[in-house]
Amino acid sequence: MYRELFSIPRRDKDREWVYFCGHSLGAQPKAVPSYVRRALEEWRWEGVGAYFSERAHWVDYADRLRAKLAPLVGADPSAIAIAHTLTTNLHLLLASFYRPTPERFMILTEAALFPTDAYALQSWAARWNYPQAIYELERLIPSTEEVIATIRRLGERLAGVWLSGVHYLTGQRMDIAAITAAAHEVGAWAGWDLAHAVGNIPLALQAWEVDFAVWCSYKYLNAGPGAVGGLYVHPRHHGQVPLLAGWWGNRLETRFLMRTTFDPAPDSRAWMHSNPSPLLLGALEASLDIFALLDLPAYYQSIQAMHRRLRAALAGLPHVELITPEEAHGAQLSFRLRLAEPHQAFKQLLTEGFFVDWREPDIIRAAPVPLYNLPEEIDQFADAVAALAR
Repeated sequence: MYRELFSIPRRDKDREWVYFCGHSLGAQPKAVPSYVRRALEEWRWEGVGAYFSERAHWVDYADRLRAKLAPLVGADPSAIAIAHTLTTNLHLLLASFYRPTPERFMILTEAALFPTDAYALQSWAARWNYPQAIYELERLIPSTEEVIATIRRLGERLAGVWLSGVHYLTGQRMDIAAITAAAHEVGAWAGWDLAHAVGNIPLALQAWEVDFAVWCSYKYLNAGPGAVGGLYVHPRHHGQVPLLAGWWGNRLETRFLMRTTFDPAPDSRAWMHSNPSPLLLGALEASLDIFALLDLPAYYQSIQAMHRRLRAALAGLPHVELITPEEAHGAQLSFRLRLAEPHQAFKQLLTEGFFVDWREPDIIRAAPVPLYNLPEEIDQFADAVAALAR
């Protein structure tokens, strides 16, 4: 129903990919050029006046988009800011929340942490001179019970928990609510990387009492390469934790009085540093307007159904090892090929028109997305994977 709203990437002039890489970069909504063109025209005709003109009013463009994004993260719009990139937002929030003491300095995180998260955590551990602060879970695919047991074992040494809502490599979906509650029980904060979760699984950040979270918008949110990211801070922390100040985080009512004393916005916008590009916001809005058409619970069910269809089709193949947990996932299915030359087999899938990706050392990731993928594409892909062993 919604596939016609997207441009499916093409292998060549006449052939589309079977594009299963929405976990890496979502397909482009066909409306994106018109939304971006609108911003270009506003710039062309109004110049800097577009920041305050009645038609464009760029000065609060990002603020206005929060209401469209809020249902996808399960939070009041005031708890969201649309700005920067995931890594920048993570640094900004660690500056606020990671305040170690000799007694409480450890950060619990996952095995095979995405590199940018690892770099950020390591940077702040080094900044505070706690180089041994990062504690990784032992197993690549831990159970919720294992995570909670580790939190309780670390206890009063634990400053915070930093995990992915959906793991980038394995596709495992974490129990955000239960793990957040366990962190709070021992006096630690809980922060979440939602890069592979937002637009992919149901989220209720505010109800789950999550302390903070960050995400990018170019995967399941389809906002384009290098898209503007987002951050969430629970309202109980607004005005209560230190932060690194920037001009765009100043209250809008006093921002252009050009005072040198920071007057923070009363909500999560206080963590903003610079004005987001209206061009990038336009691309994001084009996608959010498609999500606004969806019955979100039904959409998330369709994601689960597509995943199960792919899982069922691959599960019986002797040369396929499924990695993503059957009971905890979103769209993505990660698997290994038990073949003599698995990377060559992966290249063969590309040659045959199936756009999946490879992550070292030996994992293939595929994510059918109901917005623009079809059930028959799953069946075709499964047939191609089966044929690799012949």
